[in-house]
Amino acid sequence: MITKILHQIWNQRRHNVWIFVELFFVSLFLWMIVDPLYVIYAKKSIPGGYDNENRYIISVTIDEDQISNRDLIRNIVDEIVNMPEVENSIIPIQASTPESSAIISDRLHNEQDNGKGTLVYVFHYRWLGNRDMFATLGIKDANSGKILTIPQNYKGDDSQIFISKSAAMQLYGATDVIGRKPKEETEIIGVYEDYKSVSYLEPIPSVINLLPGLGMLDVYLKKIVKLKEGSNVNNFKKRVNELCEKKDFENIKEIRIETLDEYRKKTETYAMAANTIRQKFIFGSFAILCIFLCITGTFWVRMDNRRSDIGIMCSMGASRSRVVRQYVTEAIILLTLAFVAGLPFILHYVYINGFAEPSVCALPRGFVPNPEYRVNNFYIHFALVTAITYAALMLVTVLSTLIPVLRATRIQPADALREE
Repeated sequence: MITKILHQIWNQRRHNVWIFVELFFVSLFLWMIVDPLYVIYAKKSIPGGYDNENRYIISVTIDEDQISNRDLIRNIVDEIVNMPEVENSIIPIQASTPESSAIISDRLHNEQDNGKGTLVYVFHYRWLGNRDMFATLGIKDANSGKILTIPQNYKGDDSQIFISKSAAMQLYGATDVIGRKPKEETEIIGVYEDYKSVSYLEPIPSVINLLPGLGMLDVYLKKIVKLKEGSNVNNFKKRVNELCEKKDFENIKEIRIETLDEYRKKTETYAMAANTIRQKFIFGSFAILCIFLCITGTFWVRMDNRRSDIGIMCSMGASRSRVVRQYVTEAIILLTLAFVAGLPFILHYVYINGFAEPSVCALPRGFVPNPEYRVNNFYIHFALVTAITYAALMLVTVLSTLIPVLRATRIQPADALREE
C-alpha cells in the first residue's frame, strides 16, 4: 500500500508541491511558537525551593517620620511574633521575599584559583529573624534533605553565609563546601536547596545572610510567618488588622496580610511579568490557531477535489476503511517529508539564536542556566519541542483529512463517475 501511495503522491506532484511548501513553512513557524511556550511551562514547573502552605506575608507601612523609631518597629515585630497562631517568622529585607528579584547582586569565586578562574554571580538575600528562620519557609539542606538549621557558631554578620546548591555546584562542583571561602573573610556555613526568586524562571544562584537587629529596615516592613498547624486563620487575620487600632501603633499607615501565593501574583503583576507571559500565550495561541485553520482548509479542499477518485475506488470494491487509511497515510507522509526537510533549518535557527527565554526580570551578570533541568539540556529540549510540534501537526493533518474522506466515501459510485 505504501508503494501505491508514493506513486500517487508522485503522480500528483504539481498539486502536492504547494502543500509540501506550506507544510514546510508551517513546521518552522509552529516550532518557533511552541518553543517559548514550552520554556515558560517547564521553568514554571520547577519547584520553588520553599513551602508556601500555611505561610503568610504581613506588609506594614509606617509614617516616614517614624522610620528612626526603632522601638515602634520592634514593638510591631514583637506583637506579630507573640500572636498565639505564629510558629516561626522572618523579616525579608531589600526585596528578599519569595518571587522577588533581589536588588543586591554579588559575585563569588573559588578561592583555590585566587579569583582568576571560576566566578559566579549570585543574588544576595538578607533576612532578619531567629534560629528557626529556614523553617519559616521550609527551605531544606541540600545535603541532608531536611529543614536547614543554623549552626551554634553562627555570628549573624557578613562573615558567614548560606549558599544555594546551584551556586555551590558552579563554584566547586559539589555541595559539601562548608568552611570554604568564596569571598575574602566570608565563610560558607550551610548549603540550601535552590531558592526560586521568580516563578517563571529557574532558581538563580544565591546566598542568604541572616542578620540581627533592625537597622536595615525602612518604612515598608514585611514579615513572613508560618502559622501553627490547625490555627484559625480568620482569628489571626483579625488580630493583625486590629494592630492599627491600638494606641501604641497609631503611626501605622497601612497593614496587609496575604498568602505567599497572593503576594506572588501581585508581585508578578507589578513587575509586568504576568502580563508579559499572558501576552506570549495569547499571541502564541492565536498564531497556532491560524496555522491549524490554514492546514485544515488546505487538506479539506484537497480532499473535496478528490471526491471523484474516492468514489471510483469505492465503486471498484475498495472498503471504506481502506480508502480512509490510504488517504490519511498519504497526508501523513506529506507532512513527515515537509517536517523532516525543515529540521536542518530549525537546528540552524537554534544554533544562531538559542532557545527561547522568558525575559521577565533582570538576571545577574554571567548567569549560567542549570544543566540539571531538562529545559536547559539541548538534546532533551530540542527533542521535546520537536515532538510536540510534530504531534500537533499530525493531529490537525489527520483530522483535516479524515473528516472529508469519510464524507466522500458516502457518495454513490454513479455520482462519482458522473463527477469524473
